[in-house]
Amino acid sequence: MYTSKRFPCVLLALGFPLASQSALAGYQFEHENLKGELNLTVGGASVTTRGVNFGAGRVDARSGENDGTKIGWQEFYLKPGITLDYSLSDTVSLLAGGSVIGASTFGDGDAGGTSRSSDGRVATEELYAGVRAGDWKFTAGRQNYIIGSGFIVMDGNLDLFDDGAYWLGPRSAFKDSAILDWSHGPVKAQAFTLRTDDHYGDYRMTGANLDYDLDGQVTVGAMAMKVDTEASKSSNAVRRDGMEVFNVRALRGHLPGLPNLTLNGEYAVQRGGDSKQKFDADAWYAQADYQFQDLPLTPTLGYRYAVFSGDDDLTDNTQKAWDPLSKGFVDWSSWLVGDVVGNYLLFNSNERVQQFSIKNRLTDTLTLGAIHYQFWLDEKNFRGAAVDDRRFADETVVYLDWTPNERFYSSLSYNWVQAKSAAKQAFGDDDQFSALELYFTYRY
Repeated sequence: MYTSKRFPCVLLALGFPLASQSALAGYQFEHENLKGELNLTVGGASVTTRGVNFGAGRVDARSGENDGTKIGWQEFYLKPGITLDYSLSDTVSLLAGGSVIGASTFGDGDAGGTSRSSDGRVATEELYAGVRAGDWKFTAGRQNYIIGSGFIVMDGNLDLFDDGAYWLGPRSAFKDSAILDWSHGPVKAQAFTLRTDDHYGDYRMTGANLDYDLDGQVTVGAMAMKVDTEASKSSNAVRRDGMEVFNVRALRGHLPGLPNLTLNGEYAVQRGGDSKQKFDADAWYAQADYQFQDLPLTPTLGYRYAVFSGDDDLTDNTQKAWDPLSKGFVDWSSWLVGDVVGNYLLFNSNERVQQFSIKNRLTDTLTLGAIHYQFWLDEKNFRGAAVDDRRFADETVVYLDWTPNERFYSSLSYNWVQAKSAAKQAFGDDDQFSALELYFTYRY
């Protein structure tokens, strides 16, 4: 299982919701009943890692060769796009949009062994059409979609191997998708069917989602969907046939008299299955963040506890380990939990994570923050092998975000991980696994 996604973070850093990636306007044009927008996104990163896999070294996922413990690489992508809106009347419009992504990896390739130097390609990202009529909107094709905070549904493309730019992960659109959306005041609802790329396992998610904004005090939501694998039965794709996923959540909650306290939480289960495999997994988290607005630098302190169930019996036909499905990346730790552990070691399955964070606003354009994670395995196994202890690792990151304007976002961070009992046993070593990361994105 691999998962990494960096690109959408810029929208959160700039204060825009992920549900509307068109929040930043590009070049807008209009002619009679037709209006549209041309946009361009550019992103790049340079990452240097040491002590890869706690000293065991990086293993190339395609060749099986060990490339050592010092891995450095660079990534770059370019994404031009267009959106169109043709008005048929005051309440009805035809919609269309498309984009192309060219991405590449240079240097050693990423520390997880999923990319090499010169991996990359140019391919269609979004390509959809639809109609808007009053409160209703229907779109079909290749398109982006997010539920809630991206805890379960957000990313339709894993950016592995020849896609290039695995760490940046600029590709996220779902293919062969259709979304029916209804929005009226505080209520938003969607019916959807979404298909992922082959690297994710080529599966389809079909279901419905509901969000309700309670006067800005909290947004509550619920989702139900069914998952089926589209890949042929002769392929090596993980089978998810008959999986049913249910999710409830309360996001951006505020208590009376405590406007500086923000609460978030979700709970989800995976059930169902077919005659060959059943599912009985769950995941949840609870998070609290408090901003001290009267103190210098207006620091925000945060705490989160997250659980992704593991499997206590790997030999039966019931999967109890949580399947992260198409989770996304919207901000630091959500839902790439630890830039090192979340990218290369644990992937939101069979883990428990305690997280402490602090964020300081140095100036209007500079933010300095730090996050400390403590990881446990939920069950005493790692990648199918038994271990004697659940305590896995600790990761700490110190980061500096720079946003000189609403279009440019950059970040410099240093991350280091200390192996604990389970990681030492699994990798046979306990070197410090670290990563120095420099990242930028610009959107016009």
